[in-house]
Amino acid sequence: MRQKYKVFTEQGGILICDSRKNNILQKGPHSFSDFAQFSAFVGQDIIKVAAEKPEIKLKQLFSNFKLIKAAGGLVIHEKELLLIYRNGFWDLPKGHVEDNETIDDAALREVKEECGLSNRIKIVDFFQQSYHVYFFDSDSVLKITDWYIIKTASKEKLNPQIEEGISECKWVPFDELDQYLNQTFISIRELISDFIKVNNLNR
Repeated sequence: MRQKYKVFTEQGGILICDSRKNNILQKGPHSFSDFAQFSAFVGQDIIKVAAEKPEIKLKQLFSNFKLIKAAGGLVIHEKELLLIYRNGFWDLPKGHVEDNETIDDAALREVKEECGLSNRIKIVDFFQQSYHVYFFDSDSVLKITDWYIIKTASKEKLNPQIEEGISECKWVPFDELDQYLNQTFISIRELISDFIKVNNLNR
């Protein structure tokens, strides 16, 4: 069972941690009314919020937000990771889960659509979830993205999905990933940093 949750805006966020595990008193807000209130609360910082049950606290804090499920992939070919350049930022391929679609199928579909890859890619493992909040079409949104490790045996030609704001797809060697972190959103930066740590890269 997860003991902590990180929820990000494009600039800051909160870390909901287990008050029992960390031996600290519960603290922080009861709930957020909308994205503007949450964004003002965190600013550009990462603020720690302690709770006896982090999962319940997460639902409580964002009970006024519209929930959207998404899926994406950390796509690997040998010792390279596939990055996309979308609307001025380096990112990872991902997108919304459609009706009557499983989350892992959505991850594979999004990778194929956004990067032009074939059916030769396959999921090898689940990596982690990420949590991102934003304002869209008069709604305050909490997007939960399931990330999968996806591998391909061949280095195919990449075709960015221009209509989705993607101008470039690029295979980046593991030992060069750090160079791209300053040009990513904070949620993607944390995700790639976790990937680097878990796989003992750059050591």
